[in-house]
Amino acid sequence: MRIGRLATFTGGFLLAASGIAGAQEGGKAGISMGYPSAIGVLWHATETIAIRPDFNFTHSSSDNTSGWGFGTNISVLFYLKKYDNVRPYVSPRFSYARNSATSTPTASTLPGTTAVPPITITASTTGGGGTFGVQAWSGSHFSVFGEVGVGFSQRSSDTSSTTIGVLKSKGWGTTAGVGVVFYP
Repeated sequence: MRIGRLATFTGGFLLAASGIAGAQEGGKAGISMGYPSAIGVLWHATETIAIRPDFNFTHSSSDNTSGWGFGTNISVLFYLKKYDNVRPYVSPRFSYARNSATSTPTASTLPGTTAVPPITITASTTGGGGTFGVQAWSGSHFSVFGEVGVGFSQRSSDTSSTTIGVLKSKGWGTTAGVGVVFYP
């Protein structure tokens, strides 16, 4: 249920922000697409501050495992000095992701053994970080960006197995991304 509310909130926010894009003059807001995979909106609140919410989702399946995932991020870009059509920026970032996978073990062929029940693992990850990036415009309707930085995360996983229970982990490391923005 919480995933549905989060997806609805993020989708509504992105739709509202894209509606703002139509009401503003060209270049005020755009649709962003980035790698690692994310789709979102880049809204220029002022000449030196922009807000970039984005989201991603996954689904996977194999012979005995299936899973899904949803994530959302929000970055605030603080633009530094302008060099022609290029603007460097620094950006704090907050992220949240929810993933779930179910594994159905294959039936045992050994006599006297019982079937193993399916195991479901559901994980929530929150994190943040900071990046340094550069955004370059090619005309008034298109820009590209690249960024590098550091990030941290905290993950809590819950399983349906009574022997595994709740798993918690923390981590940090480098991060990088590239993307494009289309300004309608």
